[in-house]
Amino acid sequence: MIVEICSNSIESVLIANKANADRIELCSGLNIGGLTPSTGLIELAVEKSKIPIHCLIRPREGHFIYDKYDFETIIADITKMQSLGVSGIVIGVMTKEYKLNIKQLDKIIKVSKDLEVTYHRAFDSLKDPEKELKILSSIGVSRILSSGGADSAIKGINKLIRWNSISPKSIEIQPGGGINISNVLDFKDAGFKSIHLSGCESQKWNQTIPKNIDKAFFNQEIKKVNNENIKKIISLVKK
Repeated sequence: MIVEICSNSIESVLIANKANADRIELCSGLNIGGLTPSTGLIELAVEKSKIPIHCLIRPREGHFIYDKYDFETIIADITKMQSLGVSGIVIGVMTKEYKLNIKQLDKIIKVSKDLEVTYHRAFDSLKDPEKELKILSSIGVSRILSSGGADSAIKGINKLIRWNSISPKSIEIQPGGGINISNVLDFKDAGFKSIHLSGCESQKWNQTIPKNIDKAFFNQEIKKVNNENIKKIISLVKK
């Protein structure tokens, strides 16, 4: 079973490599569902990682209905990432009618050239995901990252199993969202080829802050990968 680790730092990238993960989804802003990583982070990750780097393309927080300026940013990011040596991109675009934005997707596929394209959990926001699944397969998307339309993949596992059973061979259904030590074997037993997880824990600044210091930024949680969690999960699915 392939294990993809969602990484938001070089520390996380190195931990994923050491734990024998198979692929990395690189992003920033995990607290808001992930954003496009910086050029510096991408460069270092590609340099230091022995496993493939796929980059999240999400130019802002919020929904996945992008105006022309958002989309210009998306295309510019993809073009830049190609020059940095990434292996794939992770993207999600949709219309105001909660359907795939085929026009934008066609341009993304064309610009991406030899990169693998994953359609991310925006899939769970589509009005008719089963119909859209076949369209994604036909236009060259490699996999769909999904929680089965639920808060977590384990809650949506029945839908994920169904989608996996009806999906064309050219596209993969990859469960993601809340996968952990206690439920990871459910996905292996269900026959999925890969899983997506971060293995992160939220950390807060634990030192006393002087009265004259703005506390707002120090009160924000930071997502840090837990080395032991990653190792245990990978050990379980690789047996």
